[in-house]
Amino acid sequence: MVIMKFGEFIMSKVYFADIRSGFGYNLLDKLELLMNKLELEKKIDKGDIVGIKTHFGSLGTTRHLRPIYIRVIVDKVKELGGKPVVVETCGHGYGGGIWGVRATATGYLDVAARNGFTPQSLDANILILDGQWGLDFFTFEIKGNRLSKVYLPNGLRGIDFMIVASHFKGHDMAGFGGALKNVGVGLVAKPSKGLVHIDGEIKLEESGDVKCTGCGRCAEICPVKAITMINGKPVIDFEKCIFCGFCYSGLICEPRVLKPKWTSSEEGTIRFIDNALGVISYLGKNHFAYINFVIDVTPYCDCAPFSDQIIVPDQGILASFDPVAIDKASYDLVNQAPGIPGSVVEERDAMKPGVDKFSKIFGHNSAVLQLEVAEKLGLGSREYALEWVIPEVQKEALKKT
Repeated sequence: MVIMKFGEFIMSKVYFADIRSGFGYNLLDKLELLMNKLELEKKIDKGDIVGIKTHFGSLGTTRHLRPIYIRVIVDKVKELGGKPVVVETCGHGYGGGIWGVRATATGYLDVAARNGFTPQSLDANILILDGQWGLDFFTFEIKGNRLSKVYLPNGLRGIDFMIVASHFKGHDMAGFGGALKNVGVGLVAKPSKGLVHIDGEIKLEESGDVKCTGCGRCAEICPVKAITMINGKPVIDFEKCIFCGFCYSGLICEPRVLKPKWTSSEEGTIRFIDNALGVISYLGKNHFAYINFVIDVTPYCDCAPFSDQIIVPDQGILASFDPVAIDKASYDLVNQAPGIPGSVVEERDAMKPGVDKFSKIFGHNSAVLQLEVAEKLGLGSREYALEWVIPEVQKEALKKT
């Protein structure tokens, strides 16, 4: 992590390339310049397995991160002698239909291909780190604010260095999704995803014609045998339950009569930061680099089956070794920008520069909370020094204007 001292403050370095392009320089050139600034050759040794973590979007998203950006990162890793692999984990969309597609490795790989992410387009293999069902994991102990252990995907064991490439956008629980969420939700196995979203309780709820059929599939699929069928109804032993979510999944139970108690936005945010602590502690802080794309900033996450109107003009790309600093810098760029007419920020009276757009959209302050909690856990600093990275060709163009 690059740290700079300014008076009494400790600031992490964040490199920034703006959105402007012209003849002789484009965003792909700028992305390469940012990676050069990180001096990744000092981090990646020849033959290292380098994971490139991103999000492939969902069926119905149209503003997820474009595969060409990941291809540029792949090319840079190969140039440095590393062996790139594009990594993800199974999604936690447990409902039926479009929500459940990403819940398995095969389903998510199909979504990835439909959205343009293939071994051919990326020139790298794609690996779902936690296996077909999201249950190929090991446990790692932490001292978090809420959690004492994290369920990590077994695929992490083979990674020497991780580049986290995040589409920065809004998120209804976390306020925004950036580097921290890409790690704390995107790099954990399904039980840890469940613990972010479920508040320790799953109840049988029947109403009208929606009743448990007594088929027992939930008990059969439970990986820790926490469900027993008694008098034709499922009974859950929460001493055993790992909250993986399959028992109430539309993939397993068509009537979906098992209902979880969901965490609040604040509680879920605190828990996913605990998860991030586990992932980063396991690989080591010096084995991560972060790239945030503050482009196509939609109000909702790419796990939703749609992409709404963007809320601010495109800002650019940031790079850092500090996940807290890069998310804070991205957050500041969005808040300092004017809102887009016709977007949700116009509806929420958040058009003016300087307004906290995410708190206005969602009515809570989880965006601020995740940064505060992550800093207190030692994951990085909210104080940052922003260094503008400008191609020489662009400098010459600016001189002429």
